[in-house]
Amino acid sequence: MKTDFLLFALFLSVITNAVFFYIYLRRPHVFYPVQTEENRLCVYFRGGLGNHMFQYASTYGIARARNMTVGITPASELFNTFNISSQFLMGKQFCDTAEKVVERKPCAYDKGSVHFIRKEKVNYIHKSYLQSWKYFEDVEDEVREQFVFMGDVQDKAHELIKSLTKPFASKNLTIIAVHIRRGDYKNERNVKYGYNLATGEYLSRAFKYFRDRYDPIVFIVFTNPNVEDLKWCKYHVNGSDVVFAPENPREVDMCAISMCNHTIMTVGSFGWWGSFLAKGTTIYFSDVAQNNSNLRKDFSFDMSDYFYPGWIGLR
Repeated sequence: MKTDFLLFALFLSVITNAVFFYIYLRRPHVFYPVQTEENRLCVYFRGGLGNHMFQYASTYGIARARNMTVGITPASELFNTFNISSQFLMGKQFCDTAEKVVERKPCAYDKGSVHFIRKEKVNYIHKSYLQSWKYFEDVEDEVREQFVFMGDVQDKAHELIKSLTKPFASKNLTIIAVHIRRGDYKNERNVKYGYNLATGEYLSRAFKYFRDRYDPIVFIVFTNPNVEDLKWCKYHVNGSDVVFAPENPREVDMCAISMCNHTIMTVGSFGWWGSFLAKGTTIYFSDVAQNNSNLRKDFSFDMSDYFYPGWIGLR
């Protein structure tokens, strides 16, 4: 029995080291410091890629504001997507034993999430969504540098854009990325919580905004690959200047969105980050939450903590 336990422990050790060196060799520029002092703010990852990006960027911004080190383990898909170059700890035990900090609202800036009372020689972990650009406003350029896509992801995204725009051969072509999320937002639990799905009328107005301003133009639609959602999208989004992206890994989709000139987003953090990285004009669906719903209470009173300054809200 004891021998079996020792063999199992040895097996786990070998696997852990193999994963470490695989990640290390793929990212030789990343520094994995071995530290024991307590002055860390750990990232707690949950949700999808867009959620992870908010959690990392906001924790990074808070840590910089408080002169702390970002404590992180390479468990997130961020490390298969971006050339993350900030220092982080491999020692999972540091974050497992850290004191928790929790936000009041997941889609609004919370001063208490930044200026929490710190004890000496104590690590902290932010178990929050932290979905507000205000958390990393002062280090935005550094965040953008963190979110540089891996070379292989960029290559695939570039080929995708090239193949989809080939029929629209023009040196002056303006490319608009359209991210339409429906999928899980249609289920009963999310509807009850307060989610509104973007309407066909909203998309028509958003398309008109760009068609009135650019020519030639092409809209590349990124959406859920299931039959029902594709059918809905193709009914409400059509025209000779519209193409639909085939199914790809989500990191490739986000990279492709970021390569477009401008963006139209519906709901969700994935579309938010694709638009943020694209840096062009962004049209967003402003009626994302039902009035007086639990979801609406997750935002600030005018939602300005969530939607990035300069983006244009339509409904």
